[in-house]
Parts: sequence; C-alpha cells; structure tokens
Amino acid sequence: LLLIAAACLVAGAVLGNWFALILGWAIAYASRRLTERETKLAVMWLPGLSVTAGLVWLWGRSDGRWGEPIAEGQMNDAVAQTWPWVIRGAAVASALFLVWRSQKQK
Repeated sequence: LLLIAAACLVAGAVLGNWFALILGWAIAYASRRLTERETKLAVMWLPGLSVTAGLVWLWGRSDGRWGEPIAEGQMNDAVAQTWPWVIRGAAVASALFLVWRSQKQK
C-alpha cells in the first residue's frame, strides 16, 4: 500500500491532480505499516516543511533577496505561481519517504 500511495502522490504531482494527491496522503495516513510518528512525518511534517519553504521563498522575493522582486500589489499572483510548486514538492517529498519506508524491514 505504501508504494501505491507513493505512486498516487507522484502521479498527482506530475498531472496536477488533486484527487490523486489526496488519495495518496489518505492511503499513507491509513497505512498500518507506518508507525504513528512516521505517519505524521509523511502526511503532516513533510508537506508542512514544503509550505514553510514556499513562504520563505515568497518572503525572500518580497524583500528582493532572490528571484525577481514581487511588485507592489502583486503578492496574490506570486502566491498563485508558487502554490502549485509547493504542493508538488510536498507530494514528491512524501512519496520519497514512503518508498524508502516501504523498503525498510520491520
């Protein structure tokens, strides 16, 4: 099941399909093979870290630290451009963790 969840997450990231992403995280959450700590890591912490990375990226752009500075009043557009990459990063990070965990012996 962990490999199916990882496949759903990768497919959702590649295709931009929300249903596949939610299904992948739901399968990982319901998996009995993962401990409670591993489930939280795969479903909450890794996506949370991706969201944090996206916020740091937007903060850096708004201050002109990296990337093209965000023009006045254009933050909504910047968030709309960043959001899909954050979700894809979260899905790939979770998928990699699930693949790694599926190969680990109990």
